[in-house]
Order: sequence, then C-alpha cells, then structure tokens
Amino acid sequence: MKKHILITGGTGFIGTALVPHWLALGHRITVLSRDPARGKRLLGPEVTFVREFSDIERKVDWIVNLAGEGIADQRWSEKRKSALRDSRIALTERLARWAVQTDQHPELVISGSAVGYYGSVPGDTPVFTEESAPGAGFAASLCIDWEQAIRPLQERSERLVILRTGIVLGEHGGMLKRLWLPFNAGLGGVIGSGDQVLSWIHRDDYVRALDFITQSTLSGPVNMTAPYPVSNSEFTSTLASVLSRPAIFPMPAFVARLLFGEMSELLLEGQKVSPGVLMANDFSWVYPNLRQALGHIADEW
Repeated sequence: MKKHILITGGTGFIGTALVPHWLALGHRITVLSRDPARGKRLLGPEVTFVREFSDIERKVDWIVNLAGEGIADQRWSEKRKSALRDSRIALTERLARWAVQTDQHPELVISGSAVGYYGSVPGDTPVFTEESAPGAGFAASLCIDWEQAIRPLQERSERLVILRTGIVLGEHGGMLKRLWLPFNAGLGGVIGSGDQVLSWIHRDDYVRALDFITQSTLSGPVNMTAPYPVSNSEFTSTLASVLSRPAIFPMPAFVARLLFGEMSELLLEGQKVSPGVLMANDFSWVYPNLRQALGHIADEW
C-alpha cells in the first residue's frame, strides 16, 4: 500500500538514496528542507518540499526523522556542539510538537540515533546490543537526548523505531568521501593503536533495512550496522587493498588529539556493535563484510 511519508534529512547522504527508492515504489514523499530549490535539483519534481512543518497540508502515514549535521565535519567547539544538538534534538522536538498540535497519528515513526549512544571504548570489547545501557561523553549524551525528544510520538503512533546507526559507507559521501582521496594517493594509515572498532553498514543495506523495518512489526531501538564490525587497522588495510595502494602513514593518538580536540574520541575509540534485532528477525545483508562493501563502492565511485 502506498504511503504519504514525511522525511527530515531527505537531502542528506542516506536520504538521497532512500527517497528515490521509495518514490520508485510509488510512495508520496514530503521532505523538510531549508533549501527546497536545491532539494528539487537533487531529488526531482516528484518530491514535495516544505521549509516548515506548518507547511505540510495533510496527514502523514509514516514519519522518518533522519536530520542532523555531520558529527565529524568540524572540531567540537561549544558553538559546534550547539549546532549538532539543534540539528538533532531541537528539530526533533519541533517535529513532535507539530505532530501533537496537528493531531497526527502516524502508523510508523522512525527516528535517528547512533551507536554513539553506547559510549566509546578503546579496543574491541565489549559487544553492544540494543539491550546495552547508554554510555558517557558528548556523543552518548547527544544520542540519549535525541532519542528522548521523539518519545512524545510513541503513544501517538502504532510503532516507534529508533535507528542506532553506525558508520554508513557509500560512494561520494559520508566518511569515505573524506578518506578516498588520501587513501587513493597512498597517504592513508592506521589511527592511534588501530585496535578501536568501527561498526559500519553499506548505504544500500541501510536502505534495504529501512524497507525491512517498514514491512515488519519491529519497534524500539534497532542497531543499523553490518554483522561484522572491524578494527581501525583492518579497515585501513582493507581500504588500501581495495584501492591497490599502500597505507603507511599512521596518525599517532597525540596528533589526533591535537588536531581534533574532544572530537578525537570518534577516531581513537569505538563501539563493537551487534545488530541483534535485525539478525534475530532474519534480515539479510547484501554486503555483510567490509571487503564486499568497499569493493562494490570502489566499482561505483
């Protein structure tokens, strides 16, 4: 059955893959965007763009809340931390108020979060599942408050799903956009000890998992990662191998801290996350391991 879907973050790295996919399935898409003209250029005339929630003219069947500025795009100054919170928490609070004020009762609400919810640790333990307790630090508090902001819609919808997202890998965007040029030039290398774990997912599998969630009865948190997380050392060697380049320029931990300040925790620590809910419900990844994923991305780049 075709749905009217409201999407925030529809012009972002995930949204620009998700929106065309759902349009092809016949759904009607409304996207919240500060720049509708740019949105039209990216996604085409079939999408309805609104600058404010108040511009939405009818009831929505699904709400998909993916908005949020890139957490690793800039050093974490106090100003940047405020921008990260506003783009996630303040926007989600506005979304919830609009839904209540306009008496929306969506069948499904899907809202973003991240594996940062679990906090970050050096090395490869412990394994975090959807049942794990929240962690500490800025990234964890950001995710905790982000998840809390959507809670007013839990009683107004049939299902609320929280997406605890790992690193999303795909061509021409996300983390790989920053790494592709230096690694392709043979300038890549291990960061810190190399033992810190990266929990990742191919963007195509992310879109497929969203489809899977919409067709299921799942609710609550869902870890959006592939089943095989890797260490920074393994990620580095695999990307270099796929590109047929050396990776001999390591970044010591003290250099990362000097360059990135508090944000260096994203580079020097990690989370070993298990997508337990997806596995328990028999979701099938097309790219379950990193070499498959990076090989496909290299072919498409």
